[in-house]
Amino acid sequence: CNEAPPRKQTEILSGSWTELTYTEGTQAIYKCRPGYRTLGTIIMECRKGEWVALYPLRICRKKPCGHPGDTPFGSFHLAVGDEFAYGAKVVYTCDEGYQLLGTINYRECDADGWTNDIPLCEVVKCLPVTEPENGRVISSALELDQEYTFGQVVQFECNSGFMLDGPKEIHCSTNGIWSGEKPRCVEISCKVPSVLNGYSISQKTIYKQNERFQYKCNTGFEYSERGDAACTKFGWSPVPSCKEVTCDPPYIPNGVYTPERIKHRTEDEIRYE
Repeated sequence: CNEAPPRKQTEILSGSWTELTYTEGTQAIYKCRPGYRTLGTIIMECRKGEWVALYPLRICRKKPCGHPGDTPFGSFHLAVGDEFAYGAKVVYTCDEGYQLLGTINYRECDADGWTNDIPLCEVVKCLPVTEPENGRVISSALELDQEYTFGQVVQFECNSGFMLDGPKEIHCSTNGIWSGEKPRCVEISCKVPSVLNGYSISQKTIYKQNERFQYKCNTGFEYSERGDAACTKFGWSPVPSCKEVTCDPPYIPNGVYTPERIKHRTEDEIRYE
């Protein structure tokens, strides 16, 4: 053979091969590079001027690493390669509401097996919630200053005479941040309402919860419900309003009247005969 034995990227040729020619029957022995393996010995022999493999089926194949391992509350996918063999890389992802513990989210299959430990996922946590002034927190937490985990809900209530300005409840979201800002508890108050076809007889400009507003109706109008209203967290109850006083057309047996109208207002007059 007029040249040295061929070399493959996956194989290492044993011995020194510096001669220009090699005699018939000379054998070259190979071993696999790290990360590859084969069954038996790979041998090539010089025959009739060419290097011929004695066992053609003996080739170096990627060394398998086996299953990389599952992680609780997470999953993985093959990012490099198509099997769990030398050179492969798997990347782990945590389920919704969980985050990676540490910074390494992958494992690689090298000559000695999988690198790194199996990444772990921990539940996302949100910072403690404090009570709003003039209010309180309602939650399943044993202590007010403890952290909350993903999905936990916190509700808010205000003391008597106060109402929520903001969300009634918030939940710990996937990124470890509360779904909304903590609400405020503001004092329940009502401004003097505008009374259609009526006017106020109260002197106050701001009313607190359960305080009553009094008013009267203009001439020709009457209360829609009553002559006062209470301040509530939903506003005035009932809503102050006046409706027009009207009379239906009269029924006069064996007679007629003028003028004929569908409705008659206060101080309207009719004549009949």
